[in-house]
Formats: sequence, C-alpha cells, structure tokens
Amino acid sequence: MPEPTYDTVSEDVAVEMSDGVLLGATVTYPSSDATTRAPGRFPVVLSITPYGRTALCSCPDAAMFATRGIVSVVVDTRGTGGSEGNLDDNYFSPREARDGYELVEHFGTQRWSSGKVAMAGGSYVGITQYLTAELQPPHLAAIVPGVALSDLYRDAYTHGGIPNLFFDAQYIAVQGGPGMLTPGGPTQLPMTAGAKLQQLLGTPIALDYLAHPNDDRFYRARSPYYRADRITVPTLILDGWRDGFVRGAVEMYRELAERPGVETRMYVDPCTHKGCGAPFAPTLSDEGGDDVTAMTLEFLAHHLLGVRTPARPAVRSYVQGAVGEILQTTQWPPRDTDVTTMRLQGSAIETGRPAGAVTTRSYLTNPLEGISNPLDFYGTVAISPYVPTDQQLAAATGLTWTSAPLDEGALLAGPAQVHLVASSSATDTDWIVQLSDVAPDGTTSLITQGYLRASHRALDRRRSSEASPYHVEERPLPLEPGRFYPFEIAVWPTTYRLAPGHRIAMRLSTYDVPTHAPASIRVDSDDPSIALVAPSTNVVRMGRGGTSLLLPLHPLG
Repeated sequence: MPEPTYDTVSEDVAVEMSDGVLLGATVTYPSSDATTRAPGRFPVVLSITPYGRTALCSCPDAAMFATRGIVSVVVDTRGTGGSEGNLDDNYFSPREARDGYELVEHFGTQRWSSGKVAMAGGSYVGITQYLTAELQPPHLAAIVPGVALSDLYRDAYTHGGIPNLFFDAQYIAVQGGPGMLTPGGPTQLPMTAGAKLQQLLGTPIALDYLAHPNDDRFYRARSPYYRADRITVPTLILDGWRDGFVRGAVEMYRELAERPGVETRMYVDPCTHKGCGAPFAPTLSDEGGDDVTAMTLEFLAHHLLGVRTPARPAVRSYVQGAVGEILQTTQWPPRDTDVTTMRLQGSAIETGRPAGAVTTRSYLTNPLEGISNPLDFYGTVAISPYVPTDQQLAAATGLTWTSAPLDEGALLAGPAQVHLVASSSATDTDWIVQLSDVAPDGTTSLITQGYLRASHRALDRRRSSEASPYHVEERPLPLEPGRFYPFEIAVWPTTYRLAPGHRIAMRLSTYDVPTHAPASIRVDSDDPSIALVAPSTNVVRMGRGGTSLLLPLHPLG
C-alpha cells in the first residue's frame, strides 16, 4: 500500500436531492497543512450509510483515502443520521438509488473534483453501490461492494422460501435504529434536529416485509441481481465464506463477469459478515489471507488515479480447512471444478456404483433439530456472534449419510446441490441440508448449508444452472400428503479442503430454529395469532430414480 503524502481536513455539507430532501455528508479532503483543502483536483470515493456517518457507518477509513490524494465522502441515507426524510419507502428503494446517482454527479462536478467517483464500503454500503451503478451515473468510475446481498428476498428475508428468523428478528425489527439514534455532523446541529423530526414520522419498515411473504416486485425493485446487466463500471467484490450474504456476492460476480472488457474481480475470505476473530467470530481466523484494505486501495488507485498496477487473477478464494491456502481462478465456479453426482444409499454417500434397488428412510420432524448450531453465521449480519458447534450434537435428528474415508482428501470449490425425492405427511415442510467434514475421531465441522421450503419447489429454468437451481417463489404450491416429489435444493458455494482420511457427511432435517422459522408455524397477516401445525413424517427415496448429492470437486493439486 502506498505511503500517505497528505494531511487531511474535513467539513460537513448538505446536498439537496431532486425532491428537495437535504442529505448530510462529511467530506474529507487531502490537505497540505491539516487546515485547508490542498490545491488541485482529486477523485472521490463515496459511501452512503444508514448506520450513522458519525457512528457505526460500515465505511472505509476516510483518512486512508484522503492522505493518498482521494477525497472521501460519507453520506447519511435519507431518513437516517443527519439527513432529512424518512424510511416510508424502505431501505434500498428506487428513490435511494436515485439519491446515489445524484450524489455521484454532485461530487463528480465540484470544482475540486477530477470528475472520477468510485464507491466503497460493506453491507448496506455495498448494496447501495450496485443500486447506484445500475443507473449509470456518468461520473461513476468503479465500485468495491463488500459483504453485499444481490437478492433481498433470497439472501436476507428468506432462504429458499424459509424466513430467516434470526436475521429478521434482529435486523429488520430494529432496522433504522442506528441511523435514527445517531447525530449528523457536529456543525449541522440545526439541520440534524429537523431531520430527526422527519425521521420519527416514518412507519416501521418491518411491516413492509411482513406484507410480502413471497417474492414479488417489492423485493425485485430492491435487489441488484435483476438489473446487473446495467452495471458497466469495473467492480471488485469482497465477501467471506461465513457471511450470510455470500450466496448473493457470488451470484453478482457470475452476472458481472459476463461483461466483455470490464474488470470484474472477487475475493472471498473465510470470515463472517463482521470479519474474523472476537467478538463476532472468535473461532475463525484469516491467517495467510489477502490484505483487503491494500487490495481495495490498489484497485481504486488504478481506476481513479491511473496508477499502473499488476495484473491480478479474477477470483481469489480462501480455502477453508487449510491455513493460508488461496485458490486462484479465472472464473467462478472454477473451470477445473467437476460437478460429481453421488448417490445416497442406506446411510452412505456412494460414488462410482450403479444405483441400487429403491429404498426409503423416514424421520419425524423434531423442533430440537436446529439446536446443533444455535449461533449461526447469519446472525453476524445483525448483532449476534457466530459460534460453530460440533455437528455430532445433531446425530439423533433428521437423517444423515456419510461417505467412506477419503484416501487423498477432497477440495470442494463451487456450489453444491441435492436432488431430493421425498414425501411428507404435511402440506408443507422445510428441507435443511448441512454438509460437514467428519474427522477420524468423529469431530464434525459444518462446511456449508442449503435450504428449501417444499411449497417453493418450482424452478426458474432460465436462471438455473448446474448445481445452482433457482426457484420461482411467487406462488407457493402445497404438497399432497404422502406423494413423492422431486426437490432441487441449492447448497451454498464454498471452497473447502477435506484432509486425507476425513469423510463427507450430509444431514437432512426440517427444523433450524432459531436460525429459520419453520413451516409448522403459521402467521396470518390479517390475524396476528400464531398457529402451530403438528409434526410431520418425511420420507426420502433412494436408489434408482432417487436422491443424489452433486458435489463441486476440484483437482487436489
């Protein structure tokens, strides 16, 4: 990372949007004396945050850019911090995307600006980059979205149609709190006071989600995935394998990488939404991983300042199960990955054998099934830590299949899929898939997971690809009790190395409380009472025409 060459100086400004709403912003300039803006014209890095620009923010360090000749601008989203307006249109609304466009153009045309504006930051601050870039503001030069979702319905509110209870309860219920409670800039107290009055007049945005239990235009208007083809600027995507939004990050990379001649890169570390290490991920380490700050600065220096930089691989992903191993590839999934079909027979995962006779296994749904992983990584998107547990705790729940010991080990690189053939005694049920690494001593470590509510099984074949089924989640289709159906369950992508002698285990269950809200609970939007449905018996068919597991196996070298 280049050494700093400037001091810094900051000021608070108000920027008027086309509808008259004033947004509060802090602008940090390069300075020669720490009191006045340095002469000359400088590029800009813009971050738009709902968490308070003077508080949590989730923004890059302003001084990191300003001391290296790039102006940093951090803006409070309308209805938060020191900005006017309220959240009646909800976060990620088309109006907020328009705000992003207008902010890029405002700061790209200031007399001190070089005319080049980039965007950077994580989580919400990453999502706003996609939404702004889709509108193609002329002065936008590059974006660096971190831990950002691509599909609000599939990455946040639900997974495979199953409400993401842990995230929803923690985040959606209190969404707006950080921005509501934090002030604007210290020189804008009168503006902040007026803004807080406007913010209090907004309606609770959790009601918007409850009014839309299935995928519809509300979610699509707020989901970058559906308009990714409109993004034309260079993009560096940053995420972590234990982040609750990593599925969306990978999907956005796959869409954006199709653009000819536009730099599109992705780095995925082994961390959660809030990184590795205490307090949110005390058991995780990114030892030997890339310096994300240096990577970001190099990328932006090239696209904003014209600095010549080395050619970098399109994709770098940290290999979990190893220390400091990085898989470099030209695409995702890697070109060398072979999606291998493994059959489930009895309690075994088998490969290289013909399908056997048709058999079945069954289980009674059990509310204790989710207790094996009570502090899941989805919680780190909000306020709870990720504390993985030994999956042997779940041995008595659901159904488990295990492979023979892997003589040479295995390297998984890409998404997986379960082709499930099953029935249920209920009109709806949930399928929770967990892939785990079983050590010779029996210790069982979670690799990745997949989810599907049975009534959301209809496939969008245009968007589906090998090992990446994509479901139509607009109109749930109830089950006929006792009838067998095929279900294609998407298992989230990963890069993971299993050591020689280890085994792969797949567990299928129905409950994942407190992470997900089960199908056995019904909440009528017209009646706030909760109805409990009796436990169901779920039956899995194996053998010819039965259930199989598709694994993304990469060469071991």
